[in-house]
Amino acid sequence: MDDFNTQVNNLINNEFFPGIEWKINTKDNVYQERSGFMNIKNKKPIQENTLYRIWSMTKPIVSVAIMQLIEKNEIRLEDTLNKFLPQFSNMTVLKDIRGSIENVEEANKIPTIKDLLLHTAGFTYNQVGNSLSKAYDKAELFYSQETTLEEEISTLSTFPLLYQPSTQWHYSVATDVLGRIIEVITNKSLREVL
Repeated sequence: MDDFNTQVNNLINNEFFPGIEWKINTKDNVYQERSGFMNIKNKKPIQENTLYRIWSMTKPIVSVAIMQLIEKNEIRLEDTLNKFLPQFSNMTVLKDIRGSIENVEEANKIPTIKDLLLHTAGFTYNQVGNSLSKAYDKAELFYSQETTLEEEISTLSTFPLLYQPSTQWHYSVATDVLGRIIEVITNKSLREVL
């Protein structure tokens, strides 16, 4: 376990991860430790009861919550994004995914709930390498543990789309947008709903 602890601390010291917590059960032994930070900027250490974002594992959970709202007739697959988030009413799209994010054209349509579920809405992700993802990174979009989903989605609405909606699949922040739509419909935080 000493070697494991050394390797984990090297990963943290080399900034591959801000912090790591682990629990290993083997041969009736339990090894449990944590190292690093909850918040790397202010060096707040991981606590015993630290809550973690589970990132991509929320995607199927949020998608199921959306489908439950569809079953309750509170939302439809064909509903457009701006029905719930009006700040997305005048969307633009990059003319060239490698070019300037200022070089845009009007979106042919507003993405639907179905587009969001299928990752065909036209959004991207940070750290993908296209010019829009680089702009997300520069704005530190979805980096903070102190901003709300409402604030993050509001910031997202100021960016163009990578592709015209319904034209291409691209793994993206679409599920985060669905999470915000759930908050709007239920009048609860996503945390409360999940």
